[in-house]
Amino acid sequence: MGKEGLLLRASKAFDVPGDVVAGLPRIELIGAGELRMEQHRGILAYGPEEIHISGGKLVVRVKGSGLELRAMNPTELLITGEIRVVELV
Repeated sequence: MGKEGLLLRASKAFDVPGDVVAGLPRIELIGAGELRMEQHRGILAYGPEEIHISGGKLVVRVKGSGLELRAMNPTELLITGEIRVVELV
C-alpha cells in the first residue's frame, strides 16, 4: 500500500476531506471577484495584475486586474479584484 492508500484510509477514519489530510491547498473561487485559499504556504509574488501563492507542492497563479490581498493569516487568504485566470503550476 502506497502513501495515497494510507491518506485515503486516514481521511475515511477521521471523516475529513483527503486534501486536508494530504496538506494540499483548498481553493474556492466565488464568481470572478473573490478567491479564498486554505493551506497556503505564503505569497511568492504580489502585484495588482498577478499574485503567486505557494501551495507547497504547487504554485497558484492568480491573474487579473485590481487584485488585492484583502485578508491573510497563517493558513487562509482572500484575494479580491477582477480575476481572469487561476493557474496551478
